[in-house]
Amino acid sequence: MQKRGIGIYSYNQIKNTRLIGRIGAMFVGGIYAWVGVGIIVRLFTLRRAEVRVWGSPETHWVGFVFGICLVCIGAFLAHVGVIYYWRKLRLRGSGRDPVHS
Repeated sequence: MQKRGIGIYSYNQIKNTRLIGRIGAMFVGGIYAWVGVGIIVRLFTLRRAEVRVWGSPETHWVGFVFGICLVCIGAFLAHVGVIYYWRKLRLRGSGRDPVHS
């Protein structure tokens, strides 16, 4: 039985990635996602203010697309580390030996 990879990464690619690489990817991906969510929240706040002042908001579609893209890029960067450590925690919690699973 072949060991599972994560997404497009094979088991050997994940196994040979250093700790700092996985944590760094999670950190950078988290920053991208956090900034993307911040942009989206800011645009909703801006739209509410525009409705209060002028009665109808501008579309701000470029900002929404940019914010959503940042969230997607952040999720892509961080997912490998998150899945890797989730599996390690789950194996440790279940009492199984991670070497032989």
